[in-house]
Amino acid sequence: MHKLNPVFILVNPQMAENIGAVARAMLNFGFQNLRLVNPRENHLSDRALAMAAGAGRVLDQAQVFENLGDACKDLNEILATSARDRYKYKDVVDPIIGCETIFQSCSEGYKIGILFGGERAGLSNDDLFLAKRLIRIPSNPIFSSLNLAQSVLLICYQLNICFLERSAGSSQTNVPITKANYEEMQVLATKLEDELDKKRFFYPEGKKKRMKTRLRKLIYGLELNKEDVKIFHGVLKALIKKN
Repeated sequence: MHKLNPVFILVNPQMAENIGAVARAMLNFGFQNLRLVNPRENHLSDRALAMAAGAGRVLDQAQVFENLGDACKDLNEILATSARDRYKYKDVVDPIIGCETIFQSCSEGYKIGILFGGERAGLSNDDLFLAKRLIRIPSNPIFSSLNLAQSVLLICYQLNICFLERSAGSSQTNVPITKANYEEMQVLATKLEDELDKKRFFYPEGKKKRMKTRLRKLIYGLELNKEDVKIFHGVLKALIKKN
């Protein structure tokens, strides 16, 4: 397995052949950590295995989740890929900078996830709100949609370039990992939402869902470690404590 070992997450993939092609692209560059969110077709079907062309081991150990939140619980940081302009999404980087970020975080021992949208609609804005950075592959602006496996292949290639160029001069750090993971961030966000709901903060009703989404994006965008999360829980507890 590749020393970088980021998690490749396919969200709502449609075709078994594309999942198999993704597995092949990953193993071509030494990556094997694949997660699938609500796949339409069986990733272990004959069609998927045929397209994997020898990379069946990636499919065999792939994890399947019903929703993106569960797929990201143990991750410390998430980046996403998309070719489209997104509402109020400013932190957009090219694959070189994006992969350098992934390399650095993996080198420090953090668990990093990379999101790829399904063939039909790509990633939704709600999906992207989990990510701190958006990787945009520079392609033809009038025909920018890449095949799912092609997108994964490009990111795998660039990650491998980073590894080859920088690993010789880099060393794994042995400092304790204290960065909060997404499960801890979700618990904090849910607790904050629940308490704000009790105070009828999300008003008017028609804007409630959007306000909650923006609040979660704000929380997920913070660089919180485990102690920071504990402090926030303590603050909430103190604020809601009855006299």
